[in-house]
Amino acid sequence: MAQLNAYFTIEVSSDHMIAELQYTDNFLAETNVTITSELITQFLTDNHISYGFQNDMIEKLLSGPTASDFPMIIARGKAPVPGNDGTIQYEITIDPVIEKTDSWNFRDVMQIPSVEKDELIATIIQPTSGTDGVNVYGKVVSAKPGKPVNIKAGQNVRYEADNQAFYAESVGQASASGNMIHVHPVFEIMDSLSMKEGNIDFIGTVIIHGDVPSGYTIKAGGDIKIFGLVEAATVLAEGSIYITEGLSGLQKGIIEAAGNVRIGYINQGTVKAGNQLFVENSILHSECIAGNDVICQKGSIIGGRISAGVQLYVRNIGNQLNTKTELILGRNHHDTEHLQKLVAEKKEIEDTLAKLTIIGEKLTQTPNIEANPKLFQALQRQRASYDKNTSLLEGINKQLELKEVVTREKMAKLIVTGNIFANTLVSFGKYKRVVTTPYKHVEFELVHNEIVMNTQ
Repeated sequence: MAQLNAYFTIEVSSDHMIAELQYTDNFLAETNVTITSELITQFLTDNHISYGFQNDMIEKLLSGPTASDFPMIIARGKAPVPGNDGTIQYEITIDPVIEKTDSWNFRDVMQIPSVEKDELIATIIQPTSGTDGVNVYGKVVSAKPGKPVNIKAGQNVRYEADNQAFYAESVGQASASGNMIHVHPVFEIMDSLSMKEGNIDFIGTVIIHGDVPSGYTIKAGGDIKIFGLVEAATVLAEGSIYITEGLSGLQKGIIEAAGNVRIGYINQGTVKAGNQLFVENSILHSECIAGNDVICQKGSIIGGRISAGVQLYVRNIGNQLNTKTELILGRNHHDTEHLQKLVAEKKEIEDTLAKLTIIGEKLTQTPNIEANPKLFQALQRQRASYDKNTSLLEGINKQLELKEVVTREKMAKLIVTGNIFANTLVSFGKYKRVVTTPYKHVEFELVHNEIVMNTQ
């Protein structure tokens, strides 16, 4: 026993995880040192080493080590494994970057993280405690537990402790800022729309403190407010649209709202309002549709086509150059045109089916038609064409059943507080009247299936 103490010493690292065997001067002086397993076991026990024995080093020690084998790690502890920190698992795509596919539009530069009310935004993943270790003395080394995630519910977000999850309290844009999760019901751009933001598709309200250049598309589940000019862009809202300046559409700009549209002016654009269209100044060479009223009380309507479901209130219509201007009261001219197109297609298909029926009857009366390849092929083509047109007719009939064109000609009215010039076409449904002479301060309405003009 004394022999091993005379030949070797053990040095333990400061963290007690490594026991290292060192030789003494006596080991170098002695050429014949006898080492047995029992002596090693007792030597380690005397030095309180009880865990992590390195068997390969013990074997080398038993086989007769040389000075070059030292220092020798005789025992190694098991290090503790620290716990994982808590994390936040987002259930929606919080990253606004858009994947660039083959069909990618270069103006689609970001995707706004949008959520519905009560939609699950994120779930907290709790930290783990980790796995304890053991040092060479056989003592447990406690693992460092993971840190809990530090994140809280912000604006329009609620936290439910039962399932450790965050939910949206309103529709809007979900964002993670610092240690807070927010839902912003408004997406706001403090300047004109540019490639920095690109096209916008947002579930809530969009506000732009500037212009919308040509080529961009804005879609909103709420309202859209633009404190500037809209060029040849597309602006679509499930709520209402407010534009302080106007639309310079270059015959490409489109504005559509399920609610109201309030705008400074409209020039060579297409505007559709589910309810009312308010224009501060003029409408020039444009296509406009309002489910109820078109109000342009300070400006003029020159050129284009304007539909108002109930009332069209305007200062001036047309101009001294007699520019053709068409006004449709009591109905939506797009719906009327679509209905007329469906009716025309239906008649064409019915005529085709009648002709195919006659051809089929003649072919089927041919005796032993299978023996005549040309006639038999003609019969097969007739049957295929008949089936195809029958299917098309069924589709059109279904569209006609669903298509309901609202007509309110009897309650509609056109009010002109200024001048109405020649070459203005006024329509109340199928009833039309062309203004051939300028008038001032007049009203038009449908009385007993006749368009009547009254002076104010």
